[in-house]
Amino acid sequence: MDINNRKIRVAATGVGNGCRNDLIEAMVAEGWTVNVVSDIQELAALAVSGEYHLALIGCQDPREMPKKALRTLISQQTDMSVVFLASKAYDIAECALLMGATSDQIHKLDMPTTELMEVFQKELQSIFSHQPEYLIVCVDDDRDFLASLRASLSSHLDKILPGFALNFETFANPQEALDEIKTGATSRPAVIISDQIMPEMQGVELLKQIKSLYPETRCVLLTGHAGLDSAVAAINEQVLDKYFFKPVNDPVDFANSIRHLLLEHHLHTRADTQRNHLMSQFEFIRIISAAKTIDKALSVTIDFLREQMHPQQIMIALAEGDNCTVRAGSDLPAELSIGTEVGQYSIFKEVFGHRQLIVTCGESDLSSDANPHPFASSSVIAVPIIWGDVMPGAILMASRSRTWNRMFTRDQQMMVNFIADITAMTISSFEDRRALEDVYLGTMATLMETVEAKDIYTRGHTDRVTELTTAFAKILGIKGEQLENIRRAAALHDIGKIALPDNIILKPGPLNALERDSMKEHPARADRILQHLKFLDSVRIIARAHHEE
Repeated sequence: MDINNRKIRVAATGVGNGCRNDLIEAMVAEGWTVNVVSDIQELAALAVSGEYHLALIGCQDPREMPKKALRTLISQQTDMSVVFLASKAYDIAECALLMGATSDQIHKLDMPTTELMEVFQKELQSIFSHQPEYLIVCVDDDRDFLASLRASLSSHLDKILPGFALNFETFANPQEALDEIKTGATSRPAVIISDQIMPEMQGVELLKQIKSLYPETRCVLLTGHAGLDSAVAAINEQVLDKYFFKPVNDPVDFANSIRHLLLEHHLHTRADTQRNHLMSQFEFIRIISAAKTIDKALSVTIDFLREQMHPQQIMIALAEGDNCTVRAGSDLPAELSIGTEVGQYSIFKEVFGHRQLIVTCGESDLSSDANPHPFASSSVIAVPIIWGDVMPGAILMASRSRTWNRMFTRDQQMMVNFIADITAMTISSFEDRRALEDVYLGTMATLMETVEAKDIYTRGHTDRVTELTTAFAKILGIKGEQLENIRRAAALHDIGKIALPDNIILKPGPLNALERDSMKEHPARADRILQHLKFLDSVRIIARAHHEE
């Protein structure tokens, strides 16, 4: 994919002002807009705006970066590229805060400019190939107004929301719009904008029906002053998200409001996706932690990746002395049977040499002069299995396409990188299970953050409870393992809420009797989630009882 005609926007910190000015100059020379800010907190604030394609962080040690800002950046990386430049090469396993990142996102601060620009361009190709794509539907019986509304919104949103691929559909007849959306002839809209007074159906009625079909769709009403009462009533009924008087006198303000609604919709959609991924990861850790042998652990890994990512082929190769052999796989050709030596192939030379995730469209993407790898005709992702200084192997998956828009997305890269890390820890931690326990807890904590992030009233609740509970326990003189169990229990006390539907978690008004009963079940759900984890027995008792009177 050609990015030369794209208006690239970069937000950076820790570079410029005497540090890697050459890199800033190279990006500007490419026509990219570069905004250098003072610290990572300011960079994190820019990242959530949807206006940037690349976030660049220069630092001495990623492990010393502020936790909250770093989490924000990592959570944004499905929509933008996030690249770290550190004083030395770090493995993800060395940086607990970067467990959501992938190994190819950390590079040395003194890496040559030409090589870094190649890294950025490849990242941007991937981002543009997998941009979030959303539909905006406009309904009005005035066709001239529809045309001008579409042109104005498209122009303004392209400037202020460059990270999204937006499509527009217009309807002069509200019943036709409703029928098209109901039957699926028109995709599910992210935002629908409707006039109020139309011959076939009033706008409020149309939006009410759309909202009943797709509660996550953001609904906007255009009305005259005479329709204000209907608009206010619709907002109180949670049918409308926004209303504007017609005609729209300030197109920039209008476009900014639609941008805000699109970002809300995107956050909700992405949070659901992240929650599903985290639930899958949670289950993977639970299953692999029960593995008694390396072969069983590798079999669990293969089964999980096949179920989650549906690749054409999967292979896990482990280093055994000076050799690298196939240890597990799925749908492999005969020449790559279990026990086959594969260290001579170019892609394994690359991944073992650089100890970084590699995504390639074919052999030409690789710099090694070793033999062509067996999947050179496919898109391939190769991920190192690393724990500490040891790299026992690599996971390789092949897809069925070589085009950029069908290559492995950043979400998929993060998923397989996470699975590789857990597999590495499992292989290495048959003697040391504490490392796997810590990652298990980290995954559950991230899952809780994802659930809380969807509700502005509970956002940060778990962190606050954990801080206060730990502080009180210390005042009471509690120490050691007992203090750690209390801290863990505070961090996981609401884990049972992950099974609650959004219509309960996000309900703006009081819960009805059935909803209250369902909400009251979350301590018992926490007990069931944690019951198979013996190292959390003490935590489970506290979590189960945290609402007892």
